[in-house]
Amino acid sequence: MAFRQLGFALGEIGPLLDRDGGDPRAVVRDQLARLDAELELKRRLRDRLNRLLDALDGADGAASELFLEAIEGMTMAEQHYTPEQRAQLDERRRALGEDRMRRAEQEWADLIAEAESLRAQGADPSDPRVQAIATRWQELIEQFTGGDAGIRDSLERMYESEGPERASRGMVSRALMEWIGRAFEARG
Repeated sequence: MAFRQLGFALGEIGPLLDRDGGDPRAVVRDQLARLDAELELKRRLRDRLNRLLDALDGADGAASELFLEAIEGMTMAEQHYTPEQRAQLDERRRALGEDRMRRAEQEWADLIAEAESLRAQGADPSDPRVQAIATRWQELIEQFTGGDAGIRDSLERMYESEGPERASRGMVSRALMEWIGRAFEARG
């Protein structure tokens, strides 16, 4: 079977087959679940982009909703990050450039989809696959914060006070955030 053609990295194939007793059906089921979760995230993003385009084209009354959503995002940032932190985040964004920002957004979307798939399958937070996701989650947060403890604290406060759905613009559910929190705790 051509696992590489199914989107698996070479290093993932052996452990997947070992874990499932060599049964390729279980491996394919896992990949399907991951793709389903990723498709759902992409569908939500596509819907938001279509609403934005419709609003920009004046095709419907969604412009005020999107405008309010943008204002909400700015207000959240102003409430939870100091002016210095916002300037630091803007500078990091400029330094990274548009391409790297898009790649980081895609990395987050892929990671969230994979995490949601495993959570939906009932994977235990101490499972090595979940621990690998928790490690990558932590790395992406570090990348966003630039290792700045103050920005990290502000980010955490925003997620606590606004809730994960609102703080992440619908990308992370409360259930997923609690599950990934248990994965962090399982690290010891």
